[in-house]
Amino acid sequence: MNKVCKPDYKNSLVNLSNSILQYFECPTHHSSLSALDSFLQQDYQTVVLLVLDGMGVDMLEHNLSEKSFLRKHMVEKISSVFPPTTTAATTSIYTGLTPQEHGWAGWQCYFKEYDTNIELFLNRDFYSGKNLKLNVGQEFLPHKKLFEQINEQGKYKAYGVARFFGGYKVDKMNEICNKIAELAKEKEKKFILAYYKEPDSVMHHTGCYSDKTKTKIKSLDRHVEELTKQLKNALLIVTADHGLIDVSEDVRLEKIKEINDCLRLPPAIEPRAVAFYIKEDKKQVFEKEFQKRFGKDFILLTSEEYIKQGYAGEGMMHPKFREFLGDYMALATEDRILQYQTEGGVDSIEFKAHHAGLTKKEMIIPLIVHISDK
Repeated sequence: MNKVCKPDYKNSLVNLSNSILQYFECPTHHSSLSALDSFLQQDYQTVVLLVLDGMGVDMLEHNLSEKSFLRKHMVEKISSVFPPTTTAATTSIYTGLTPQEHGWAGWQCYFKEYDTNIELFLNRDFYSGKNLKLNVGQEFLPHKKLFEQINEQGKYKAYGVARFFGGYKVDKMNEICNKIAELAKEKEKKFILAYYKEPDSVMHHTGCYSDKTKTKIKSLDRHVEELTKQLKNALLIVTADHGLIDVSEDVRLEKIKEINDCLRLPPAIEPRAVAFYIKEDKKQVFEKEFQKRFGKDFILLTSEEYIKQGYAGEGMMHPKFREFLGDYMALATEDRILQYQTEGGVDSIEFKAHHAGLTKKEMIIPLIVHISDK
């Protein structure tokens, strides 16, 4: 049985980002992260936040020795947001806001304006694969990233490096590290926000504890250690957006007639944090059928319960967020995933490992800190 771990919005990546805003004298949205604040008591020429996608604490502890650079410099274990998935979590890192504030609820969300589910990062119809002309995320869910908030204050410089960030769109780990080192040489006091897509991708395809995953994480460990040798008078912060868990079963909901007959719209958000849109006269039937099949592996909440219990955090709710949740939210507590395929739609992706559930493996991420001398 996997340990259930609810998000802690007093000790999370949301608080991490607000520590950075506080350090650069910007308005904050939430409380700061005390474990990081203790390192931000002195003046640095450069502060770097490097996000390694999917590199949860469980992955570090299973794939690196205690003497490795990343584990040796891990100062705290902190919480991701819910769901612990790149769309919701990196947007919280970018902005310092909770998911219910920025509205990026998960990988794919139902938009009534288009009457379809849209992949926010890829800007395409989730079930048909059709690309959209209008950037739906930017149009309906705009937000200001940390480096934009810092630059708007006008006191310090800030940069974004790698995909999803704008600015410098380098894509390989060595290119990202080289760009960070190059920017760090500039004499002004500055912040650099960087992101890399691994080890998430390799874990999705090969599993959390495969040889390829171990090789990738060891490579990342070497890259980060080498980067620190190129930095002076700098604070390097390394964290992740979420962790992953190996999947035992991929359940196809469209094949379960008793469930499928209850749906008024296809499911949304994530295979481990599923938003269900249910016909009004079928809600009792749905609850009974869902609990019978998945009650040991998922917590089923009404959307109102999901909000009230604080899974998406605090703060003013984005106008679109409530409709993204549908009528019910199903939150994974074990290692199954729930997927759905529409008639004539694209095939669901089969992954060996996944994320967005409530397990400790997915929710707990590292706070890694290194100070480079002057």
